[in-house]
This record gives sequence, C-alpha cells and structure tokens, in this order.
Amino acid sequence: MCHQKFCPTLIYRKWGWKPPMSGLSREPASAHTDGLNGQDLLMPGGGSKTTPISHESVDEKRHVLQLIEANASFRVAVRHFVESIKEAAQHNHVAVQDIDWFIPHQANLRMFQSMAKTLKLEMEKFYVTLNKYGNISSASCAIAFDEAVRDGSIEKGHLVCLPVFGGGLTWGSALVRW
Repeated sequence: MCHQKFCPTLIYRKWGWKPPMSGLSREPASAHTDGLNGQDLLMPGGGSKTTPISHESVDEKRHVLQLIEANASFRVAVRHFVESIKEAAQHNHVAVQDIDWFIPHQANLRMFQSMAKTLKLEMEKFYVTLNKYGNISSASCAIAFDEAVRDGSIEKGHLVCLPVFGGGLTWGSALVRW
C-alpha cells in the first residue's frame, strides 16, 4: 500500500489477487534488481529488518510504500521498463513492434505514454486499467491481463509483454504467447 503522505497522486481503489493463467508458453523473461536508486521507492518495514511487526512500526508507517523522489523514480522506471521490454524481445528473437499487447504494471498513464513514445509504439497496444482500478500494486498486471483475455482483446496466438517495476528497485518483462 502507498501511504498518502508519500504518494499523494496514487489512489488504491480496489485490491485484487493474481488470477490463474493456463495455456501460457514459457518464453524467456528479463528480471533485474538494483539498490542504487532504492531509496527513492521503498518500504522500510516488513521482512526480517523489522520482524516481528510491532504497533510502533505500524504507527510509524514503516509498512507502506514511500515514494520519496517522484520525478527521479519516474525517469528510472521508464528507462528500466523500456530496457527490459527490449531485452525480453531480444531473448525471444522478436521485434518490439511485433508484440501484440503491452500490459505494464498499472502505475501511471504518463509512464505508459513515455514508454510508447520511446519504443515508437501506438498507445493502442497498451492495455490500461488505471481508470477502473487505479494503481493496485503487484496485482495490476495480472488483473489487466485477465480482463484483456475476458473482453476478447487478447486472442489465441497473441504475444503479450508484461513489464513490471517495483520498490527496492526491481524490474523486468516477460513475454507470453497466449
């Protein structure tokens, strides 16, 4: 969850869980982590660092995502999204332009627009659910993917790219042949 104090532009309206996906191919993926800019997007609580969770750590809001440098995080996220998309395409011997759908982590529409511009893609190739659910964290790709399948946007044989970015910093992209 992103605390209002640290992410005033993000609103979590619904929470969801990853839907089961079947019939997917095992295409090579891209996954990375780098703590160099991790201080700009982090959750200081949780894990072994603050175990056990206490009333004090919850009161101090150590268990919510803190977006410290929004502009820096935005630029880093777009750069890593683009790099991981290109890397996943290269690993799979396909051109980025041959990918049918892009379903990124649903964080920010401007981010999608920057990715599309940098990759020279039409925005119509990006499946967007931000207007319905907002930024629902790690569930966003799975929910958007499920919705795209259910509404018929993704059809059998389509190649779908799922780029993600998260705190710490972590990022990657997977290609799925539906």
